[in-house]
Parts: sequence; C-alpha cells; structure tokens
Amino acid sequence: MRLKIDTSTSRFIVTKAAEQRLNFDTGSPKTDTVTGLLLYAVQVLALDDTGGEVLNITVAGDPKVAVTQPVSVSGLVAIPWTQGDRSGVAFRADAITGADPAATAKTSQQAR
Repeated sequence: MRLKIDTSTSRFIVTKAAEQRLNFDTGSPKTDTVTGLLLYAVQVLALDDTGGEVLNITVAGDPKVAVTQPVSVSGLVAIPWTQGDRSGVAFRADAITGADPAATAKTSQQAR
C-alpha cells in the first residue's frame, strides 16, 4: 500500500547528495520499471510546525540538487515494508526539484 503525504505545509532541505540506488545482490544500478530511468536516493530534512525529520527519498532520474539546497518534493508517498523480523517505511517521490527561493521565503514567514 502506498500512502500519499501532503507536503504543502512542509519545507525540505537536502542533507546528503543524491546517490544511485544499487541492486543489493548484483551491485548494478536500479531502474524505474515504468520510465527506465535510474533510481536515486536523496536524504532531506523535512520541516513543518511540529519539528523536523530526516527522510531518504527515492526518485527516478538524477534530481541534480546540492547539499543544503531547499527543494520541493512532489508526489511523496510512504510505503510500509516488512522483511522477516524487520520492518520500516520507504519514501518515494515523483520529483525532487530546487525550490523557488521566493516560495521558500514565503513559507518560512508563514511558519512564524
């Protein structure tokens, strides 16, 4: 099950450069089954009025974002998973793009 996340009141800042996702068994790059694009993992700090959380988000295609850059995350979903006695939540987004500086400033002012 994929759970859609409303990101309209959140801000995101890149905390680690994008890295290609690799197949655990073969070491080869993972690709998106729909688009054929390479998959990348981007670590971001998600902030809202309740605090912050570090998320690792998978996205198809190189997002070309830099550490400390404010970004917009669209189409974010949480995907609960279980493997044996381990479980967690994976995050996937349709896109991660550099945020519009004016929109970021406006969101920051509204959060105060």
